[in-house]
Amino acid sequence: MATSDMPVPPNVERAASSDQCAGEPLRAINANLPDYPARGWARGLQGWSIVQFDVTEAGDVANVAIARGVPGGSFDREARRAVETWRFAPLSQGAALEGCVVLFEFTQGEVRIR
Repeated sequence: MATSDMPVPPNVERAASSDQCAGEPLRAINANLPDYPARGWARGLQGWSIVQFDVTEAGDVANVAIARGVPGGSFDREARRAVETWRFAPLSQGAALEGCVVLFEFTQGEVRIR
């Protein structure tokens, strides 16, 4: 059971602007949520991670990076690992999206996208 307070998520746009990830809508083929880190759960931790990534014309994810995370560590690793496996339907020829952003909340043993 979580013993730490849930850190207040930031304004995502201030932490990682997604202005470049506009235009063609993304259609997820595979977008599994991250696992709740066992170590974090055992220690009663809660947190969030903001992940920034690009989507290639083929629908693959590239350049996955953590823009910001609290408390970081295993939460960020699980969030990054999950996004690296995501796949989207192919985009129009010549289309690619850069700077897409997702916020994961790790709360009381559950993971949500916000």
